[in-house]
Amino acid sequence: MKDGFNEHITEIERTIGYEFRDKSLLAQAFTRTSLCNEQSKSETVRYSSNEVLEFIGDGVLSLAIITVLMQKNIRRYEYGIETALGEGDFSNIKSKLSDKKNLSDSMRELGLQKFLRMGEGDAKLGIENEPSVMEDLFESIVGAVYIDCEHDMRIVTAVISGMLDTGGYLDREKTVLQSHKNAVQEWCADRKRRLPPPVYETVSESGPDHKKLYVRACIIGGRVMGTGEGKNRKIADSAAAEAALKALKAEESARPMARNEMDSASALRSFCSGKKLPAPVFTDLGDDPTAGSYAREFVFSCSVGRLTKSAKGRSKSEAREQAARAVLEELRK
Repeated sequence: MKDGFNEHITEIERTIGYEFRDKSLLAQAFTRTSLCNEQSKSETVRYSSNEVLEFIGDGVLSLAIITVLMQKNIRRYEYGIETALGEGDFSNIKSKLSDKKNLSDSMRELGLQKFLRMGEGDAKLGIENEPSVMEDLFESIVGAVYIDCEHDMRIVTAVISGMLDTGGYLDREKTVLQSHKNAVQEWCADRKRRLPPPVYETVSESGPDHKKLYVRACIIGGRVMGTGEGKNRKIADSAAAEAALKALKAEESARPMARNEMDSASALRSFCSGKKLPAPVFTDLGDDPTAGSYAREFVFSCSVGRLTKSAKGRSKSEAREQAARAVLEELRK
């Protein structure tokens, strides 16, 4: 190879913990399409890009991670298998280990992106350190190992475990994190909150069929509480649920007095009774037409005699409370 890649093969193999029988597969794993496109037709050496290896590695990676999780968390017994984790937990951990950030971070720690073979345009832009490029390289290496070892998943799993430090990751988890989707479901079902159950909708899909990127939204009571992206809907849903849970907790902590003080509607009724004013009348005015499709808001009005105030809220109860508070504040002036 004219580009001096051969000089680095030993270092690369030592870093990933695998010695290739067919060195050309390793070279292909490091070859970007931009280099192939810039080849002169007169050149005798014809490079092949790593796109197909990347596609293969993407699929193999999921199976290898599942294999690692099985080794540590599944026991065979007379009636089948016993698991230390639920399906949601397995899905959450697999998603975390195989997501773009973890793959690119792992590649950055390995430092192998510096050996990428690319066209002059890519080289000038320094694209080798972009997260998506490092993720692609990680998957390409996995695909090359899978083919070189003739599909021996024991070997592939061992290589991936080392590259991702799956053992260290699992050991650092003192308690297994609950599935984010389950956590959001339980938060909404809590008797003190009584929120509608979360639903998940696709916001967008992009990329080629073999490398789709999904963006999904976690919607609670018509409000988008979080969005997330992933290679499939399940991963995107988990990320959206994680974002939603953070938003729900932040929202609740921002209103600490609401659970301890008399609500505004009750306070208004008490005030009107003491002042011998007409009882407050609440009217549901429906959805706010100015709100976006992923930011639904409700409108309520509150009237005491001729005094009427309206207010918006992310839920009907919130809008009703805001309207009552506005009327109460006006009456107390």
